Amino acid sequence: MRALALHPDVLLATSAIWQSNCVAVRHGQECLVIDSPVLPEELEALPALLERAGFAFSGLLATHADWDHLLGRLAFPQAALGCSPSTVARMRATPGAPQRQLRAFDEEHYLHPPRALALGSVQALEVPGFCEIGSQEIELHPTEGH
Repeated sequence: MRALALHPDVLLATSAIWQSNCVAVRHGQECLVIDSPVLPEELEALPALLERAGFAFSGLLATHADWDHLLGRLAFPQAALGCSPSTVARMRATPGAPQRQLRAFDEEHYLHPPRALALGSVQALEVPGFCEIGSQEIELHPTEGH
């Protein structure tokens, strides 16, 4: 995983596979992690990366329901996952699909993650809309996927 500070309050972590991006945005004492890296060791390293950069984790956002964007829960298992109503609907229409797709990926690449993906609490956020981070807001836009 490659990490790059794009701004004092924005960190970009790019996965070594597929060049997938995870973005951490902070304001004050809050930090949102948007999407996720992909590989098990990248997910395991994400909390320490944020801590070393002075980012105090607050929550997860996913831009859409493709499995490789939902993996933040592996790095932060107690966190709720914020996403659009269309993402929630897709996940409810195909329960277990992200987990099956992740297992197939892991098997194909001989990966052995420390635990299975549990999506847990999913929070639908109004899109278009805004999500507070500290005293600021992030503007949310609809996205359907890649």
